[in-house]
Amino acid sequence: MALAQPLEFIDPDTYMTMEKQSDIKHEYVNGLITAMAGASRRHNLLTLTIASLLRNHLRGTGCQTFASDMKVNASHKGNTVFYYPDVMVSCNRANQDAFVENHPQIIIEVLSPSTEARDRMEKLAAYTSIPGLKEYVLVHQDKIAIDLYQNTGHGWEVIRFTHEQEHIHFLSIDFTATLQEIYEDVAGVL
Repeated sequence: MALAQPLEFIDPDTYMTMEKQSDIKHEYVNGLITAMAGASRRHNLLTLTIASLLRNHLRGTGCQTFASDMKVNASHKGNTVFYYPDVMVSCNRANQDAFVENHPQIIIEVLSPSTEARDRMEKLAAYTSIPGLKEYVLVHQDKIAIDLYQNTGHGWEVIRFTHEQEHIHFLSIDFTATLQEIYEDVAGVL
């Protein structure tokens, strides 16, 4: 009979030090780390398209767009949490941390079969607890569908977009694109 192995918890400072030296990325939740798996071609194309559209739109505004390699501090309600969002926008130039964004305005995750439940539940709860976050966006990679969660100031509302001619609008940065623009490089979805 196999013996259960005890979980190994590490503190946030050890995690940060390990992450700077690691060849692979890890997310951190309350002392446990999870290695990030590689992403599909569609996932990469969607991430790159969205990050490029946002970067071009935000050029010269003081806002910055990050894709995949910048951690976000999503700590909330006594939980210490660091994730790597697929795309993130920050308009807070006061943040001087070279590896962690503490004040994102928009977070975008491209859904994968292995991560969708986590993105819709665990990360939704963590991200929507970040002070100052205005929008959380979930982008499907296998069909045209984007879920836009917006902070109304009185709570979070979700809008689903499913038609390629629909315009999605990020209020916090006054950005608009059609779903066709977002999905244009993803063969087999349109």
